[in-house]
Amino acid sequence: MRPSDSLKSYIDYFQNQIAKVPNCDEDASVLVFINGLQVSHLLYKQLLKHDVTRMGEFLSHAQPYIQLEEAMKSSVN
Repeated sequence: MRPSDSLKSYIDYFQNQIAKVPNCDEDASVLVFINGLQVSHLLYKQLLKHDVTRMGEFLSHAQPYIQLEEAMKSSVN
C-alpha cells in the first residue's frame, strides 16, 4: 500500500489480485494483506492486536477505517 492509496482502493486491488490465484489460502492472503499495509496505518495495529486471520474478520475491522477515510476526504472537498 502506497501512502497515497486509500484503504478502500488497496482492499479492492488486493481482492482482485487474490481472486486470480487458484486455491489461495485465506490465512495466507490475510497475512500478505497485513504485511502490505503501512506500519503507521491504524488498521495495521488493530489487526495485529486482534490476531485477525480470516478475511471476514479483516473486512469487518477495516470498514470503520474506510468510512473514516471517506469522511475525512469529503470534509476536505
